Amino acid sequence: MKRRFIAGAKCPKCEALDRVVMLISGDDEWIECIECGYSENRPTHIDEPQLPEIADEIGVIQFKPRQPK
Repeated sequence: MKRRFIAGAKCPKCEALDRVVMLISGDDEWIECIECGYSENRPTHIDEPQLPEIADEIGVIQFKPRQPK
């Protein structure tokens, strides 16, 4: 099992700074606070955001450069 400190990370529960470690065992990853014992599994799959089906009404307008007189 690998254990790495996460620099600058703050515990979501006790808000202790630089007390969070990331633990890796095989395919599993999770974080753990060494101050209060809080732990959280890392999500294995994150869904991409859904794009709206209807296009926005806002478009890009491009102006032609002025012709010299």
